[in-house]
Amino acid sequence: MHLMRNGLFLLKSTRVLLPGNRYRKLRRHADPNYVHDRDKHPLRNKHHGAEGWQSREVDGLTYRDYGDYDQYVTHQRQKLLEILKAHGGFSTKVVLRQRYDFWRRFQSLTLPKDARIMCLGARLGTEVEVLRDLGYTRAIGTDLEPGPDNPYVEIGDFMNIDAETSSVDMIYCNAVDHAFDLERFFKEHARVLKPNGLAMYDISTGPPGSFEAVHWGDERDLIALMLTHFKQLERVGIDGDWKTICLRGKRDAFQVAAAGTDEARSETTGAAHDA
Repeated sequence: MHLMRNGLFLLKSTRVLLPGNRYRKLRRHADPNYVHDRDKHPLRNKHHGAEGWQSREVDGLTYRDYGDYDQYVTHQRQKLLEILKAHGGFSTKVVLRQRYDFWRRFQSLTLPKDARIMCLGARLGTEVEVLRDLGYTRAIGTDLEPGPDNPYVEIGDFMNIDAETSSVDMIYCNAVDHAFDLERFFKEHARVLKPNGLAMYDISTGPPGSFEAVHWGDERDLIALMLTHFKQLERVGIDGDWKTICLRGKRDAFQVAAAGTDEARSETTGAAHDA
């Protein structure tokens, strides 16, 4: 039965990728004359490979050395813009793999089908597409650069979310390491989440690349920071080079002010080691 479900999902994914779909349409945005070293944005001269980081670490975190927030936004937008110019988006093989990975993440969700789900930093919105395939019709994505003609992702900033306080049933994000400021990042996510809502974060266990904005050496420091804004760590799962962190509920404002990282870290140690 498990194999049958997986096979049916892959068949459905394949139909989505037939000629005329949105992924194939993106290929017209490829520029055959594009040369990265010549045509890249000037900010990429500083932020490339392992270059462009601040020299000091604070509380286990190291941030990129941006001059201001506008530089951060401009740099983050370049990732998809470069992919579109160089390749016209992602190959069918890559999209199929992404869709299957997201299906594995979301197929066991027990939220009502009318739950409001926000996918933050969603880029092309493949995760939103899969959530809607699973019946979550109110799923929507936001990104600084969602690309052209994207029906699943709106222009938005996960550091400043356009949503009312306590209005979202679930937050999903796999771009935690692209945050400008993690304290502000989690605080803003907790603000829009309902009191008993679900926050799901996928974090990479690999080294940072050219567009990551923050790096940590020990994910327990990251989870400790999460728990100053969210009430309960439900699960930490491992899938290849990714860890999925699920948290439930949010702390009240006064609880956030009083919660220290030492207290939060003690809650994370067992779960992080048992995952």
